[in-house]
Amino acid sequence: MGMGTEGNIGRRSFLKASAMLAAAGAAGSAAAMKPSEQAAHDKYNAMIVPRPEGLLDGEPVLQAPAPDSMGVAFAVTALANGFVELADNPEMKDAVRFMADGLPLAGIDDRVLQIRMTGLKPGAKYWYRAGAAKLEHPVGYWTKPSEIVWGRVHSFTTPGESAPSHFGMMCDTHAAFEQMARITAKYRERGVPLMVWNGDIPTSLTNAREDFVKHYLVPPHNEGYAADTPIALNRGNHDYRGVAAKRLGEVMMPRLPSERSMRDIALDRNFAFRMGEIALIGLDTGEDKPDFHPANGGFSRFTQYRVAQQAWLKDQFLRPEIANAPYVVAFVHIPILELWPGANPGTLLEDYATWQKECATLWGPILTENKVQLVLAGHTHRYRYDPPAPGRTWAEIIGGGRGDKTFQTLVEGKVEGGELVVRVFNTDKDALVGEHRFAPRARS
Repeated sequence: MGMGTEGNIGRRSFLKASAMLAAAGAAGSAAAMKPSEQAAHDKYNAMIVPRPEGLLDGEPVLQAPAPDSMGVAFAVTALANGFVELADNPEMKDAVRFMADGLPLAGIDDRVLQIRMTGLKPGAKYWYRAGAAKLEHPVGYWTKPSEIVWGRVHSFTTPGESAPSHFGMMCDTHAAFEQMARITAKYRERGVPLMVWNGDIPTSLTNAREDFVKHYLVPPHNEGYAADTPIALNRGNHDYRGVAAKRLGEVMMPRLPSERSMRDIALDRNFAFRMGEIALIGLDTGEDKPDFHPANGGFSRFTQYRVAQQAWLKDQFLRPEIANAPYVVAFVHIPILELWPGANPGTLLEDYATWQKECATLWGPILTENKVQLVLAGHTHRYRYDPPAPGRTWAEIIGGGRGDKTFQTLVEGKVEGGELVVRVFNTDKDALVGEHRFAPRARS
């Protein structure tokens, strides 16, 4: 299959372990058992878990894309174990099976199953299907699965230097699911291979995990929105609000620990990878109020978090695939550029930030030093373009969002004719409202 050895080794180990268990079971049945133990075995073996109807609640959501791995999560309606079968062909020949995350126990759950496909090739196309087995307990804690209920076959392409030089961005969807559906329809129409969801997905009141399930896994009117288009998630200020905010990782997977150093272990959402000629870098601006604001209750540490990302950002440009990328696009939720001097910089007690001065001070010079061409932001719900200026190599494009006098945008970047062409679509009116072109980075 060409997916590396990890998946194949896992499959061989699974088959070997199954054979050992079968042999042990046969030996056990031949040996004498205590009557109570025999009764337990008989009850367990006699129970047939029927094929559950409606176990899969919606299509899978591809997430946390990386050149050598891909996450997938999906909703279920009962306690279940999750699986993914992965192949390098649409017929699913010689598919490798992955199980729900977790050691020593798989991540079984009654609502959300998460599976990480590892050992993949960069810039390669794969086909997969997700499935689940309902779990019953015929004898005490003894667990018996149903047959696996499989969903449809979907496909994706991993990031990497040989991947398409093409991406999309949406932001500030704020649980406006009908408007979001127009974005998802547009990026399918445009053939976008990977989307950055650039913050403010929920409202401020995500008080239960089920709120995140609805926002990310089964958003109404958006069936299968990420079954074939991986989502790189970048949080916004609203993603940090509500008592369930710490539970986001139970629905949308963080990045693998192997993608960062121990120094950066807390930065589990930052990303830096190639899509063809374009390097995509995700930075988290955090809340739109300072840490001392009473809304934060004294428990937020966003200043420290932003400083930690400064060191991480510097290191990304030491990686050859990022340093040598012809185009670099950074993603932030709150803008890090504001030309109006009276705008709230995120350091004031009153009101809320329209831009993030701390992030601009910490990260902006690094982006300029490395000749980054573009920063993509959200937050203000209004599309805006600010061109580069002396002392600043990067332009900033702010995507529009939900609002009475604003519109939801799809921002699409694609390398065409030796340039990075960035198009901004008003998805409410299905109209192109902006087009911006960027030359390759100047070489030192």
